[in-house]
Amino acid sequence: MCYNSWSAVKNALNPFVESGDLAPLYLFHDGPAANSFNSERFNFYVVTGTPVVKIDGLSSGTSPSSYSAAINNRLAVPSYIDFDINYVGNSSGGTAYISITAEQEPAETCPIKVWSVILEDHETANSGWGGYSGQEMMWIPVAYPLGVQGRILDFTGPYPQTISVAGDYVLNPGAHPFDNLNVATFVQYSSGTREVLNSNFMDLPDTATGVYGDETASSPTAVLTAVPNPCNGNLSISCLLPDGETGTVRVFDITGRVVESFPAGGTVNTLIEESGIYFVQLATGSGEIIKRRLTVIRCSGN
Repeated sequence: MCYNSWSAVKNALNPFVESGDLAPLYLFHDGPAANSFNSERFNFYVVTGTPVVKIDGLSSGTSPSSYSAAINNRLAVPSYIDFDINYVGNSSGGTAYISITAEQEPAETCPIKVWSVILEDHETANSGWGGYSGQEMMWIPVAYPLGVQGRILDFTGPYPQTISVAGDYVLNPGAHPFDNLNVATFVQYSSGTREVLNSNFMDLPDTATGVYGDETASSPTAVLTAVPNPCNGNLSISCLLPDGETGTVRVFDITGRVVESFPAGGTVNTLIEESGIYFVQLATGSGEIIKRRLTVIRCSGN
């Protein structure tokens, strides 16, 4: 969607971003933030000029209150697409591993695609931005591991069905401060309604293991990563716990059977011997539960 007042857009969307209900992108056709990904998104939506505001293809008006109403209406629609997202890298780049699960057959027959985009926040626009000069810019695409056209997901069933994709990315630490980087991932129909079936917004992990920060540092909440995903059976599970917290990590197969269990903390390397879908769960002593979906596509030694 597009609107002439950037402040109105930011103020309307921020509450949904902070709650995890929205994965935003702010696209520029020209100027300092223009790039090939932005151009492809304009082509995708057949945009040739400044469009009216639309959400899921429906006009929503041009006021912040109309944004909120349209987004809340969309959030009331159940989603049958789920994600597991792992970015493994550092301030110069890395690899994105993404697994997408469809719980049921898609309603439309056109191809479904997944995009994942690294975004920069909090850049103060200079005079090169024209009318945006001096404003804080948010959600600007700077790297796109799955390419400008995304990746096709060929869901054929039986359901639930999981498809995994991966892609490398390169970052410029001098141009894009690492603390300002986030990730937006979204699945949508590639034609027809172009409906977004689900999306995800998260901070970009800042170490080669995918853990948010130094493993010995304190954190207000627990963090769990399992990489690579998909894997060939060799798996690295990392946990970051708040000060004084304890927990247990368990790995379940799709039937609910526990195939691995160990105390949470640091990094543990383990081997899963059979292909399939697995779930890694961190349960802390305070009751916090974090889960990650894992796909083993080729076992080590086979």
